[in-house]
Amino acid sequence: MSLGPFGLIRHNNRVGRLTAAVLISSTGDPLTLTVSLVLLYQATRTPLAVAFAFGTQMLAALSVGALLGATADRLDRRRLIVRLEIIRFLLVLSLPLLVGLSVFLLYPALFLLGAVEALVLPSRQAAVPHLVARGEVGAANALLLTATTLGQAIGFAVAGLALARLGDPRLIYVADALTFAASAGIVASLGSLGGGVTATRLRGGVRRAWAVPGVAPLLLVAAATVFVIGMLNTALLPAAYQLSNSGPSAYTLLELCLIAGAVLGSLVAGRITTRIRLPALAAALWVFAAGVAGVGLSPNLWPATLAVAISGAGNAVYAVTNMSALMDAGSSVNRGTIMSARFTLTQGAKALGLGAGGLLTGWLGPRGSFTAFGAGLMAVAMAYAFFLLSRRRASTAAPALLRPPPAADPPAGRTSTP
Repeated sequence: MSLGPFGLIRHNNRVGRLTAAVLISSTGDPLTLTVSLVLLYQATRTPLAVAFAFGTQMLAALSVGALLGATADRLDRRRLIVRLEIIRFLLVLSLPLLVGLSVFLLYPALFLLGAVEALVLPSRQAAVPHLVARGEVGAANALLLTATTLGQAIGFAVAGLALARLGDPRLIYVADALTFAASAGIVASLGSLGGGVTATRLRGGVRRAWAVPGVAPLLLVAAATVFVIGMLNTALLPAAYQLSNSGPSAYTLLELCLIAGAVLGSLVAGRITTRIRLPALAAALWVFAAGVAGVGLSPNLWPATLAVAISGAGNAVYAVTNMSALMDAGSSVNRGTIMSARFTLTQGAKALGLGAGGLLTGWLGPRGSFTAFGAGLMAVAMAYAFFLLSRRRASTAAPALLRPPPAADPPAGRTSTP
């Protein structure tokens, strides 16, 4: 009997500790991001400063993926994560001083933080199969996704309260630095997390991951789905203003419903077995698409809250099953490279989606763009379902091709030898 996410915590102390590290680190991430964006906007009074901050982090992720994509396989993962978390601790701790010199020093700092995240996240993901049995990979990924979602929600809430109460917002950086120090200490206690394959080349990780059997379709689905998610990020706030006279309150409610749906979807995904993982991925894409389209078709706020929750659940199930299937397709010598390739491709797709989403939302309007984005996700779901069906038919036909042809009838006038 497979364990669910919470059952896994009770029976696997190492997974419980990794979950705690992810929760703490994810709570800290929004603190630095929020205060940095506020300080940059206050200094420049232009949205371009905020956009450039996001662009800096994405550029860092793409650069690391292209140049150091196989680091999670080449180096010992536990030591790598611990050292990078310590680097983040020291870097974030220095931000109050750097901001005092010039607020624009935040840009190189955000670049370095983005580069570190591009190494830490795939390393943690690739470590999961070293902590659990093969049948528990999905439950572990669901648990970590839940911790990430809750941590980010808590972090943004804490950042908002702190900005309203503190006279100097730079103090928030100190709190975030402490979360990285705590995460480093927890990960250091986990024992071996794999890696250390010294023969692995650092460059060309995306190309090598793409060549692993079964990986390319999953990477394509991930990139296409995150492209649409990137477009959605530009439309949710304008949609809240269309759906309600109180735009800020409606936006907060929609975000809460999205988080609730994601947590519920993560718990459901944790119960999905390896045997039905790929069909569940296809089904989750359909649910995700229906929820997104439902927001666009909603006449007012309340149906939209349900649709957003459904989309969050579908997105979570898709994310867990996609990551778990990639881990199943990989091995101990290339799993880090595969997860790094996923991170790199999805970050690039997200950047393109943000640009395309802004244009489409301006053209179609917020709710019209949600309907269009839902149709786009349906196209992804249909293409992947067709791929699975074609592969199943091919695998069914293959044994028939391998069977020997039936024996020919003996010539007339002769009897066959028994």
